[in-house]
This record gives sequence, structure tokens and C-alpha cells, in this order.
Amino acid sequence: MKKILGLLVLILTLNGCNDGNVKIETINFDTIDINSCGDFFYKLKSNEALFIKIPAAANAFENKITPFNAPRTITIGTDVSLTYRAYNGTVTSANICTLPQPISPIVIEEWVATAGKIEITTTTLLSTPDAITGATKILKYNHNIVIKNLKFLKSNGETLTYEEFPIGDYTTNATVLPFGFDPENMLKCTLTNTIYNAADGGNQGIYIQNINPSLLSTNNLGVAKTDLISETVNKLAYRLFNSAITGTNSDYFCGSAFPDNPIVNEEWIAQNGITNTSGIIEVTTTTNSPSVFLHTIRLKGVTFQRNGSTFYYGNDILIGELLTTN
Repeated sequence: MKKILGLLVLILTLNGCNDGNVKIETINFDTIDINSCGDFFYKLKSNEALFIKIPAAANAFENKITPFNAPRTITIGTDVSLTYRAYNGTVTSANICTLPQPISPIVIEEWVATAGKIEITTTTLLSTPDAITGATKILKYNHNIVIKNLKFLKSNGETLTYEEFPIGDYTTNATVLPFGFDPENMLKCTLTNTIYNAADGGNQGIYIQNINPSLLSTNNLGVAKTDLISETVNKLAYRLFNSAITGTNSDYFCGSAFPDNPIVNEEWIAQNGITNTSGIIEVTTTTNSPSVFLHTIRLKGVTFQRNGSTFYYGNDILIGELLTTN
């Protein structure tokens, strides 16, 4: 009798370990965060994994806002794949990101996408407005991923179709923009109406091209003069470089065209101003000493934009204290 019972237990154990009997009808990763390693973007849940392989050249998660109802689209095919796997034990990132992949746990079920279009909608995640200036910063970019008309080929040869298969949100960090300019570094080009603020040896600069000469007038001392930012007059821009400006700052900002080096990592252009509302340059001129004038330059209600992204620079920001002798 004991031998018979032992044999029954062994048979039941072997049947319980028969990987071919695993039958998974649906998958659900809605509450699971997306992680990444190289070209792989994945979700892990106990003994299940869902991962997308997208080559970096596809720029799937570019920090660039997508237009309304016009997501970034990538077709599943040779270089882009979506795979679901079930394992006989707990799965970790090593099962996705390590080559060669660990022997254990063992894959007991695999679905491979044979068709589908990945749609990615990118938006910005902003900081809470500063309590004093109202300024905001772009902290991250959020990429919402949905796959349309998805077809899975299951291990048993069956095909499973989803008209819409949500993957979830994947976030990337935004570039840190230093700003924080010393007002005393504001200078004016000798031959053009460009003023700029950039520290010697720094990797950033803010400038106003074709500033309205009336703003720097020495008439009506002590009275604030204002004008609006626009694309043609008082064009305000910020540049972040990949390295420090070489030579003098005037060599960079005051030529007939900007030099190719250093390379501009990001350029942000201020939105056009609205009368009594936003995008305002304010200059108050006083005498600093005989024949020397001090122009205190403030930016009010300025919003910068780039590739559809925007952030608010602040209600009232001192950007320069320009000395002139005119």
C-alpha cells in the first residue's frame, strides 16, 4: 500500500510540473510601473513579464511634446517587438536585461506580437509654481503608451487580438536648465542692438536681440519703460551649450551669426508678449556716475517654449543691470 501511495504522489507531482498544461487566457499589467534597460521597456509581475524592444534610433521617448491627437507612432515589426512571458518562478529584471539570460526561472508560456502600432503621447510634468515668483520648471516628460490593433501569437498557435492595448506611462528626466544669472554680467553689443547675460567660461546665456532702443533711452530717468517681447523686436532667448563658450562672450553673441561652437544643447524662445499681461520687458534707467547710466532690466510674466514644451520663468525677474555711457 505504501508503495502504491508513493507512486500516486509522484504522478501528481509530475503532472503539477508539466509546463505544457499552463493555459493563460488574459494578461493585465495596468497597475505595474514601466522600467527600462537599453532598448527594452518592461513590466514585471510575480512570474509574468511584458516587454517591448524599441531601438534607440526610433526616438520613441524623445523629450518632445506630441501635438493634440497626433501621437508618435511606431509599427511592430523586425526591429520593434512586444513579448509576453510567463515563468515557473519569480521573474526579475535579470530575465529581461541580462545576456545570456538566467536559466531559472523557466519560460512556460510566451506570446509574441505579430502586428500592431505603438502610439506614444508625450506631455510635460511641471513643478509646483514657486510661492514667490510663480515660476515653474519641467521636471519630467511623461510618455503614455497604447498599442492599437495588436495581434499576439500564443504558444499553442492561437491568435489573440486587441483593438486597443494600454501599456501605461513611462517617464524620462528633463534637462536641468541652470538659469540664475548674475545681473551685473549683462552687456550690450557694440554694433548691434543685442544685449546678453552670460558668465565668463559658462555654458549658458540669455539674450535679447534687436532690443527696442527706446528701452535704453536716457530720457525720463527713474521712470520704468516697457515693451513687449516679439519675434522681430525684443526677441528673448535662452541657450544651454554642451560646453563653455570659448573666447569672449561678445565673440559669440555679437557677430553677424552665432558660431557653430559650442554646440547648443537646447534653445528656448520666449513667447510673444501680451499688453499689460505677459511677455513684458521693463527697464528703469538711472545715473550711476557722471556720464554713466544704469539700466535695470526686468522680465515680467515670461513663458519660454521649445518643441511644444513650455515653462513659466516668473512674475518679475531681474535679469540685468546694464551700464552704458550714451
